[in-house]
Amino acid sequence: MGTLTFGLVAGFVVTALPFLLSKSGVRVDRIASISAEAMSPTFWAFLITPIVDVAFTRRMYSFALAIASAASLGSALWFFSPQRLLLFTTLVLFAELAIVLQGSAVSGWSSEFVPEEERGKVGGWINAANLGGGALGAMLVMWSAKWMSFRMLGMMIAFATLMSTLVLLRFPEPTAPQIPLRLIFGGTFRSIVRTSRQPQVLIGFLLFLAPVSCTAAINLFASLGNEFHASAQWVIWTTGAGVAIISASGSVMGGYIADRMDRGILYIGGGMLAGVCALLMASTPHTQPIFIVGVLAYNFIAGICYAAFSALGLELVGIRNPTAATQLGLFSAATNGAIVYMTWADGQGFRLFGVRGLLLVDGLAALVSGIPLLLFLRWRAKRIIPVLAVAEALSEEA
Repeated sequence: MGTLTFGLVAGFVVTALPFLLSKSGVRVDRIASISAEAMSPTFWAFLITPIVDVAFTRRMYSFALAIASAASLGSALWFFSPQRLLLFTTLVLFAELAIVLQGSAVSGWSSEFVPEEERGKVGGWINAANLGGGALGAMLVMWSAKWMSFRMLGMMIAFATLMSTLVLLRFPEPTAPQIPLRLIFGGTFRSIVRTSRQPQVLIGFLLFLAPVSCTAAINLFASLGNEFHASAQWVIWTTGAGVAIISASGSVMGGYIADRMDRGILYIGGGMLAGVCALLMASTPHTQPIFIVGVLAYNFIAGICYAAFSALGLELVGIRNPTAATQLGLFSAATNGAIVYMTWADGQGFRLFGVRGLLLVDGLAALVSGIPLLLFLRWRAKRIIPVLAVAEALSEEA
């Protein structure tokens, strides 16, 4: 449950923010641009992520950054106005930056004590808290928006964000930083470069940067209710409670699968399946039942993808890595960079061709990038197995 705090803030940006902006009369293509801008720290925050690996413990960073994120998000809603979208976007962007750094601190802290054989299962539960908790928090915001002012909504989400950090008190004591403050960037990045040169890590970056498994459409579903003739009530329940339950279920299932098969193949395969789901939504009648079924199916698959990502990231950083938070931050930057550019691309698809264009862009990008990557992973697996067999034989002879 340590990622619940991240989930609440990210869930607001992904689901509640598009809903509130749509409710305030902002166009979907403008909403897509604001969402992409607000989410951009998930891509470039890696430039300052080394901060959470030096000077203070990851526990201190986890609490301090959560407080900063809560204050900024509360302020964004306090000062919200359709005429002041620049200020609103800036404050939400800062809240997202703080929570991304907080998430890296929590992930680095987790890598200290999670054993390798359980990293798939833990990755699943990490995203159950992230996606499920975020969806429930977003649902509460959307439901409360009917009778609560934006200022009250800001106070509510800020309070919930702060309270969610209390679960971190159950974490084991973190290790002291091993990198001196004076080496905050140079020393950390030299260590990261050494690690990143490993072939399996480079392949991880290739998978995370591709659009295949970023499932970016989840960032815009809450603003598409009108396009599918779905009532506001059904949009709230579907993208809120429905997504919370279904994405958490997908995450847990994906986590258990990730301990039993190649995590890279699971990550790519899940993304391609989400692409098929988007294409089916594009080609079927745009009705309320299709919206409900499509959104839930897509988010279930997204949960599997997120679990596979977390499990693969933990596998690549290993145990007791002094720069684990920075390395995991780089992995998150890669996959979130894909989410940001695909959210923008989906928005352009809507601007040019409506909701069908949005879903076609999302689905085709997943399949076109996923097929060659899946073939590459299968080729690599077939190539490595004979090499390992020869190495074992030589070892036995010796």
